[in-house]
Amino acid sequence: MTNATNGTEAPITQHSVAGAQVIRFLGNNEITVLVSGAESGNSFSVMQLVIQPRGGATALHTDRWCEVFHVLDGEVEWTLERAGRIDTWTARRGETVIVPPGARHRFAGAGTAPCRMLTIGPAEYESFFRALAAAWTGPYDRDKTPQAVGPVFARFGMQLCAA
Repeated sequence: MTNATNGTEAPITQHSVAGAQVIRFLGNNEITVLVSGAESGNSFSVMQLVIQPRGGATALHTDRWCEVFHVLDGEVEWTLERAGRIDTWTARRGETVIVPPGARHRFAGAGTAPCRMLTIGPAEYESFFRALAAAWTGPYDRDKTPQAVGPVFARFGMQLCAA
């Protein structure tokens, strides 16, 4: 990849620090950082998510940034606030979901096999997932996980919402 602002070459397939590319979060869900915030000049990040069945960002929440998700494989159950109401549907391969800033949303793997999504967000998006992974390393626990990750959400201007 060539950086258009300064003409330098930047690899997008591997990071120089072994293991820095993969982030495991909320159990066995996995994120591969394709373009880091550092590589984009702190403008954006691009990541691939591998979400296990019933895993993912299962708590209804809001973010202060826009997120884009494109389903590469599998099925993802989405809940998203649109025009003031909460809609739930299954997104399939080839579908793109745009989450506006402040919209309540959640997603979970919907099939019997893991699903893959490409996601694009601000540079701090990657930092959020790294902080989330550090705050909770076990499988999702309905009572304990929200308490553990709540401070991470607050640090990044996010809120957990009542269902």
